[in-house]
Formats: sequence, C-alpha cells, structure tokens
Amino acid sequence: MYSTGSDQNSRKMQWPGQKVFIAGVLVFGLSVGTGGTATLNYMKERGSKGYAFANYNSFMPSSELAGTRSPAEDLAQIRNVLHPTVTDIANALGVSRQAVYAWQAGNAIAPENAARLSDIAQAADIFAREGITATAQVLKRRIAEGKNLFEIVRDGGSAQTAVRTLIEILRHEASQRKVLQAKLGSKPRLSRDSFSDIGIQVFDDQVDA
Repeated sequence: MYSTGSDQNSRKMQWPGQKVFIAGVLVFGLSVGTGGTATLNYMKERGSKGYAFANYNSFMPSSELAGTRSPAEDLAQIRNVLHPTVTDIANALGVSRQAVYAWQAGNAIAPENAARLSDIAQAADIFAREGITATAQVLKRRIAEGKNLFEIVRDGGSAQTAVRTLIEILRHEASQRKVLQAKLGSKPRLSRDSFSDIGIQVFDDQVDA
C-alpha cells in the first residue's frame, strides 16, 4: 500500500525530535568532569600506579550535598573520606575534643566553626570525587610553607585550596615516576653473574719460599 501524505509528514516531524534526543545522549555520554580535574574513571584508567601513597576506590561524589549538610554530617564526611583522628580535627579548628564529640552528637556549633568544618568537608568531597583514599602519609604531606592539610586549616587557610594543591603535587610526582619507569624499563638488566665478584677480595695463591 502507498503511504499517505499525512504519514510522510508524521515521519518528517519525528526526525528533529530524534536528532535532539540522540545529540543529548552523545553529549551526556561524552561529558567529563569540570574545572580541569580528572574524573574518577580517568583516575582508575591510570591505575594504582599513580600516587605513591594514594589508593583508588569507589567513593562517590558528595559535593552536591555541600551547603545542605549539618555539622554532624560534615564531620561524618570528613572522617569517612579523610580518616583524621578527633584530635586532628580539634587541633585544626582550635577547639577541644569534647566540642568535636558534641558536634558529632548534633549539639550547637558556632557559625565560624560550622563554616570551617564545611570547608574541610568540601575538601573531603574533592578527594572523594578524585577517588583517592587519604592515607596517613597523604595527610602528612607538606603542601605549602612546610604545612600539611590540617596545619593549613589551623592557621586559617582554605582546606579546599590546600587539597587541590596536594592533588596537583601527587599528579606531578606520578608523572615523574612514569617517565623514570619508562627510562629504566628500556635499559637491559644485568645478570646475577655480573655481580658475583663485587666485594670479594682476591688473594695471591703463591707462597713465598
């Protein structure tokens, strides 16, 4: 049977919508993280060969919750991602351990401390977004002026800025290791026999008459 004019018009009307849908799917599927930072999939593709003291896992981004979390939820995010001790947090914010426990229980917190706590939690979000596990070695790394993350926060610096700098340091080190490994990998390895005489003293077997 022959197609009617209305059928042909219907097909023509469907194409634009289909093209828009397909284009939308492609844009969504090919999009990457914003702000110049690598996405979790990108970091996983590079593998665990990257940072010397950083491991990759399945932490999911939670930065969309920033600003809506309570101080207790900020504390939970900090401890789940950065794994600091209560003493670390207390020293960074200039409060007692009891104050941190009180915030964790949902008690009142001064606006200034709440803002600083939120800053650390958002720094934890950055770690989570990168898929990096913050080990003790990572948290002790010197970032600026000989200070680590919590020392920078203690002195009034931004935790988010410090974490971004730390990640760039780790990336640079990973790149350097990759270049070094490539250079060493191209050199032939010496056999074990090549080292057999190293450190062995040679004696003269002749005995004077």
